[in-house]
Amino acid sequence: MTEIVRYLDVPEPFPTGELRLPGNGGTVRVKIKRIEQRGDDAWVLVEAPRWNRWRTQIQVGEQAYEGISPGVEDVWAPSFAVSADSDVYQRLRSLYLAAA
Repeated sequence: MTEIVRYLDVPEPFPTGELRLPGNGGTVRVKIKRIEQRGDDAWVLVEAPRWNRWRTQIQVGEQAYEGISPGVEDVWAPSFAVSADSDVYQRLRSLYLAAA
């Protein structure tokens, strides 16, 4: 049996929302990029902030430099973990229903 997959690629500019982190991790501000539904499960692809580690060494035997810098990462999250303002929700809902 094949499972029906419904999805919506959100057009740019991506709307913002909040992603609740597991446990007591709090929330982070994210951009909503895609909504996908497989059966009863709905997932949201979000662009979330993260820290990138970097290391550079000019020549072998020279001192290496390390650091961290801000970046972003695409993360799939269950729909119950992502929230948005009511106007964003209504816009995404109308786009999703129109795409069906």
